[in-house]
Amino acid sequence: MRKQVFILLESSIKLLMVLLFLMQMSCEKSEYAKLVKREMDKNIANDSLIFGMKFGQTRKLFFDQCWKLNNKKIINQSSSNKFVAYKLPMAKEDSTKNAITMLFYGIFNKQKIMTGMDMKFHYIGWSLWNKSLQSDKLLPVVKDSLKSWFPGNDFITVPAKKTKGEIYIKVDGNRRIVIEPLKDSREVDVRIDDLKYVLDKEK
Repeated sequence: MRKQVFILLESSIKLLMVLLFLMQMSCEKSEYAKLVKREMDKNIANDSLIFGMKFGQTRKLFFDQCWKLNNKKIINQSSSNKFVAYKLPMAKEDSTKNAITMLFYGIFNKQKIMTGMDMKFHYIGWSLWNKSLQSDKLLPVVKDSLKSWFPGNDFITVPAKKTKGEIYIKVDGNRRIVIEPLKDSREVDVRIDDLKYVLDKEK
């Protein structure tokens, strides 16, 4: 009898934990849905990205801007042909080992209009054995930088659907910034989207 009571109690606790977890996920998802609706209802066009680039511009203009930035030696071609590289400015007191490289490239629809931007960040001095330069240490730095570049709402956390970990999301008007769950010890992946283009695809 005592064993049956123990088994029943243990099952009830497990069921309660599952229900609490599902309730938490539901609350977090609804928080994101409410945030998106609230921001889209403002009808505010936050189209600015980086280096004067904007949502809605053509792919040709993006390439032209990158060409000019490259000629000025502000950016350069990365080892990955898909991205261009930019070394973030550093404060004088910062160590060179903490220098950060940002890779970026536009996201274009079938009409060759820019609807977003992919970004990747990593410490230049990264090494597998240097724990202070791993992606988990870089993530809060990237988050603070994005908040500085794109003022407005703070990031919220949402559980990742397809992978483990949390997604950090910041929405201001039509502009959504997503910091993806860490995939490796080196890079932090970021995506900026124009919600006017992507909401229908996500339904």
